[in-house]
Amino acid sequence: MVGAGSGSSSDREILLAGVLRLADVFVVVVTGYLAWVVRTGDFVGFAALSSFYIGGVLLAGLLTANVMHLLRAYDLEVLREPLRLVARCAGGWLLVVLVLLVVSVLTKTTSVYSRLWFGLWFVLALAALLALRAAVVARMARWKQAGVAGRRVALVGQGELAQDTARTMMRAPGASISVVGLIAPAGATAPQAGAAGDLPLLGSLEELTELIERHRLQELVLAVPWSDRATLERALERVRALPVDVRLAPERNLAGHIPVHGISTVMGLPMLDLWRRPMGGWDLLVKAVEDRVLGSLLLLVTALPMLLIALAIRLDSPGPVLFRQQRAGFGRAPFTMLKFRSMHADCDATGRVPQARRNDPRVTRVGRFLRRTSLDELPQLINVLRGEMSLVGPRPHALEHDSLYAGLIGAYLARQRVKPGMTGWAQIHGLRGETDTPDKMRRRVTMDLYYIDNWSLGLDLKILTLTPVVVLLQENAY
Repeated sequence: MVGAGSGSSSDREILLAGVLRLADVFVVVVTGYLAWVVRTGDFVGFAALSSFYIGGVLLAGLLTANVMHLLRAYDLEVLREPLRLVARCAGGWLLVVLVLLVVSVLTKTTSVYSRLWFGLWFVLALAALLALRAAVVARMARWKQAGVAGRRVALVGQGELAQDTARTMMRAPGASISVVGLIAPAGATAPQAGAAGDLPLLGSLEELTELIERHRLQELVLAVPWSDRATLERALERVRALPVDVRLAPERNLAGHIPVHGISTVMGLPMLDLWRRPMGGWDLLVKAVEDRVLGSLLLLVTALPMLLIALAIRLDSPGPVLFRQQRAGFGRAPFTMLKFRSMHADCDATGRVPQARRNDPRVTRVGRFLRRTSLDELPQLINVLRGEMSLVGPRPHALEHDSLYAGLIGAYLARQRVKPGMTGWAQIHGLRGETDTPDKMRRRVTMDLYYIDNWSLGLDLKILTLTPVVVLLQENAY
């Protein structure tokens, strides 16, 4: 099935996205020079500038292209949505600037750069990057209006499968495609009027070469039963020398019921990938480095606040500073999760684990503040450095809650295909605090599974950046 990604995009759209990458590097470097000119009024050549300035703007140009890539700001589906495009562009440039500031602090070169120049550069580059995207959006809109955006697709097949495939493709949100019509297999009768969303019959498979040229087709979707080997082989034989992409649509009884994540060749046999490990190979290494490096830095930064919190807990109520509880981690492996104690020490004498609720009498005075600000979670940095948790991932729940919701929500245990996290995609979307209904938990599970299926380093950095903002603004944690 054709989706909304590059597989359903025209060559000119793909080229435009590639040009945008180069343009980003160019405008970041040029605006760095222009900021210098505005500040000094001196139109010196770029090469005459200090090596610190030259190195800084060149590093920023390379960082911009890479950060925007990590944030998927060059993806065509993002380029088609102006609001998402602006948000990712502004966020990406801000992240680049923060990285530059950290590098300058670590190399002790902050005094070398003019603050006025840096401020002018930030504003000019942001304006230029947004202007580039405005031009891209306008260009893609003109291509769409002229009918040259997206790919021109025809379906080979008739009957119920072809009709269902055509209707699904034409209803897909955000897909930049144009379904031109149907191509009938040899010997098939013409479809009835109104079939397949009133798609016209372009001709038969015997006329395929002529039809591709006449209708400027870029892609064929074979919407025939997989058991119809004769039609499949005949179609493939005819397109072998033609400049078109060919895709095989899933059978009707597969679509929407069995997840397909790609095709693999195993021992010479093509097989559908129905489920994949969320992370493997380099992804696992990147995630591990992220947890160890950022986790260590965060532990150093928060060491003094954690000592003060521990003192406040001891002064506020009797009992241990830390609360320890068994949770299920990666692959349901149990581990002991650490938190600052926020409730009275004798509140769990029954052995049950009821969730905290608003105005819960079990919560101490200090605990109320800790839970509201999520500072009670800071000791989990130790779990991260032990390798039991990640900085970002699905939040682990009490074992009692795991058992309850595993029976109510079919996909619940799929959250444990990755390490649990201190924060996650669900949390920055406001899904914090009590999950007192199955519907609330379903929403949280949906968000967690989205994160697992779409993990990237850029997504983790986005979640970590937004978490403090969400914690300050949200009021549903208590």
